[in-house]
Amino acid sequence: MVDTHKLTKGNRNFNVLILWLPALCDMIGTCIVYIALNLTYASSFQMLRGAVIVFTAFLSSPCLHRIPNGREILGIFLVIKGLVVVGVSDYLDKVESNNSKETMIVIIGDLMVIVAQFLTAGQAILEEKFLVDENIPPLQAAGWEGIFGFSTLSVLMIPMYFIYVGKLFANNSRGTLEDVLDAFVQIGNNWKILLATTVTICSIAVYNFCALTVGAELSATTRQVLDSLRTIIIWTYSLCFFGQKFQYVQALLRNVATSHLLHRVVRLRNPGDMTLETEQ
Repeated sequence: MVDTHKLTKGNRNFNVLILWLPALCDMIGTCIVYIALNLTYASSFQMLRGAVIVFTAFLSSPCLHRIPNGREILGIFLVIKGLVVVGVSDYLDKVESNNSKETMIVIIGDLMVIVAQFLTAGQAILEEKFLVDENIPPLQAAGWEGIFGFSTLSVLMIPMYFIYVGKLFANNSRGTLEDVLDAFVQIGNNWKILLATTVTICSIAVYNFCALTVGAELSATTRQVLDSLRTIIIWTYSLCFFGQKFQYVQALLRNVATSHLLHRVVRLRNPGDMTLETEQ
């Protein structure tokens, strides 16, 4: 019997181990950005994640044989300028406090975010390639990547429990890279942490499935562009609730980025007007 359901139709006879590689990219990239989040601002962290669009576009050419046209190259250039603006605004904000050590910590966090985006871009490229070439159902791919990520990270939790990294990169009382036992204790003692963890798990599961579907049906670059829409909400929350200082250059960047992203979303309704064309 052939499965024709939209969520599950596709090839079931493929080597599931190929999905371990994008799962590793996701796991390592996520670990890096969460460490970076302790070093920099939440709004800067999220805006710098826009670098994933640049890396995805560059990797699409050799890996997926897609050549960006003039508008796409211009968009990449504008994204790079925006990333520079975010980094400079963080530097200027910290220089005003005359605390060079704190300034370097923020810059290190910003650089770590950018490095992580290369891994995230690689993950998106690999997922699109595997899903399209092997005709893998996105729902099944999300499930296997979750299994591989969970099993790999569970094993790595053991050595990370003993690796001392200091207070700069660790918030637990032991100063180790990870303390999973203490994490379970905190979850058990605070229902808010349990609720936040549960909501995060569910939202990431839905997000991964949707991201895989968009990547397979459209492109990895389009997937990352749509994902960047969340930066507007996070930037606003950071200003209102987390003490982020308002920067006019960031406000200008947000307006330009919003206009570009909404224009791209509207254009996606016309499949014949895609900005990336596949080489024949």
